[in-house]
Amino acid sequence: MIPPARAAQDAGVGVGVGAFSGAFGVGGGILLVPFLVLARDVEQKTAQATSLVMVAMAAAAGAVRYTLDDRVAWLPAAFILAGGLAGAWLGAHLVQRSPSALLQALFGVVLGVAGVRMLWPDGAGSGSLPELPDLSATVAVGYVVAGLGMGLLSALFGIGGGILLVPILVTGFGYEQSLAAGTSLAVMVPIALLGAVRLTRPGLTRWGEGVGYGLGAIVGALIGASLALVIGGSVMRVAFGVLMLAIGARMAWTAWQGRRSATGPDPLDGG
Repeated sequence: MIPPARAAQDAGVGVGVGAFSGAFGVGGGILLVPFLVLARDVEQKTAQATSLVMVAMAAAAGAVRYTLDDRVAWLPAAFILAGGLAGAWLGAHLVQRSPSALLQALFGVVLGVAGVRMLWPDGAGSGSLPELPDLSATVAVGYVVAGLGMGLLSALFGIGGGILLVPILVTGFGYEQSLAAGTSLAVMVPIALLGAVRLTRPGLTRWGEGVGYGLGAIVGALIGASLALVIGGSVMRVAFGVLMLAIGARMAWTAWQGRRSATGPDPLDGG
């Protein structure tokens, strides 16, 4: 049984994480996983699996808000989802067979890339819905491949995968930023849930804790999505990008320190 004070704190963390998720169309796990690993001393794989529960809940809330403003491309989302579910299944299989230190180091790299992506201007406007590319066979395959990468990233690192999908939709398919974010969140819900379910059997997913964070994340996601639809996101993106770079560096450094501790002192250090 989680103490009330701890439950309230978890919900507060969820609000903040959900706000980032809703604002940028990315999985809140990109913040929650480092928090669990660094602040709560949760093992990397357990943190990733538990995060997926919260990601699904936050994404559902954010997707509802974007849907109300007609910022979800539902037909393309179906093709993205087909690839995403396959990627999530494969990622959940791989995460059980990968060393935690390796996953932590790779997660730090993913965060670094996310930070650069958020700081890099995408050139997308914020006006009316753009004209999407015709749904030819080539475009459909492109959506499936994008979903495959999203699902793999989601299950492998416990994040929503939107950090990969959103820039692909914006730069590769000509989506406006909020349309890409809304579509990403809609696809993210079943993909994250599949990853969480797949990682339950080996005992990695802590559903109670994930739901606790998710309840706060629902509120945060609605707030973040509403802000993203009303105001320009340049200041928020810069702050988010800097935060991702800092956390990514910390995660990679922690993984490196753990590796050195496990292998003993380097003979070149004279120790």
